[in-house]
Amino acid sequence: MKAALFYGEKDIRVEDRPTPEPGPGEVLIGIKSAGICGSDLHNYRGNRAATQDVPWEQGHELSGVVEALGPGVENFEVGDRVGIEAEHLVGCGHCRECKRGDYHICPQRGMVNGARHSSHGFSSHDVTLARNCFPLPDHVSFDEAAILDCYACGVHAVNRTPVPVDGATVIVGAGAIALTLGQVAKACGAGRVIMVGTRPEPLQTAVECGAADEYIVNADEDPVQGVLDRTEGEGAEVVFETVGGEAQLIAQCMAMARRGGAVSVVGLFTQPQTLDSQAQGMAKELVLTWSNSYSSWRGISEYQTALDLLASDRLYAGPIITHRFRQSQIAEAFAAADDKRASGAIRVVINH
Repeated sequence: MKAALFYGEKDIRVEDRPTPEPGPGEVLIGIKSAGICGSDLHNYRGNRAATQDVPWEQGHELSGVVEALGPGVENFEVGDRVGIEAEHLVGCGHCRECKRGDYHICPQRGMVNGARHSSHGFSSHDVTLARNCFPLPDHVSFDEAAILDCYACGVHAVNRTPVPVDGATVIVGAGAIALTLGQVAKACGAGRVIMVGTRPEPLQTAVECGAADEYIVNADEDPVQGVLDRTEGEGAEVVFETVGGEAQLIAQCMAMARRGGAVSVVGLFTQPQTLDSQAQGMAKELVLTWSNSYSSWRGISEYQTALDLLASDRLYAGPIITHRFRQSQIAEAFAAADDKRASGAIRVVINH
């Protein structure tokens, strides 16, 4: 098979590797599409832990076709089209968190038989747990299925912090997570969604694809004042932060929230955040939550929920996938995803 191997930062090479064989409870997938996630860019920018083996494979937004079955797999056949829940979210199955369905916060998350487990969507083939595979309806494309991971994150965020039917929901950020979250929020009944970002182009796309009703461009106006101006000075009932990184955005989100409102942190921060716990948190009695990936909610798979919403045409993935590259162009694909201002990318997909 052709494996995309990551040697650190921008050193990505496509090399020949033996095609793996599925073990008990596993299937071999011929990968068709894989999205480049923001966490993939953390590695690309040099933030990967030094203790990890080099080179490594990655790519956890993926879809493909079943090519072989491991022992004991009876619910799939060779040729089945599937979306794949990210393998790094697998839990031990025995701890308190796993037993209540929150395997995404298992203390041993991502470990299988004592070894680190992850998805390899940027390679041509991957062995995955059969239970992490979800049959795709014929009308759901592989590219759409590849970003079900983003949609599932949105489902989890809205499950943890429900959106108001009346009043405003604010989403800070205009990347793929923001747009997929906005579509999920609208599908779940959000009455009014305001998106805040730095580039007008993806914000306009958000409006066109039903992820937002209106938007604020940071360069044109102060985002906090912009939210207050659009909410009669009260602020939003719910604010979702989807950017992460190094900026002090949680404090900004708290300033956007109304008294008694809620802030949900979806973005992955690489720097500590400073909060005004008295003037913003205590005085306004805000609810502050974190939303980490996804798993199940009240016994129902959040990935399946996302797939059901997509398959029923309540989500519109097409405009969010802006760039497509072949595996042989993976260095160009990561460069486009890394510099979205220059490339105009929202979500970049690798096609095999």
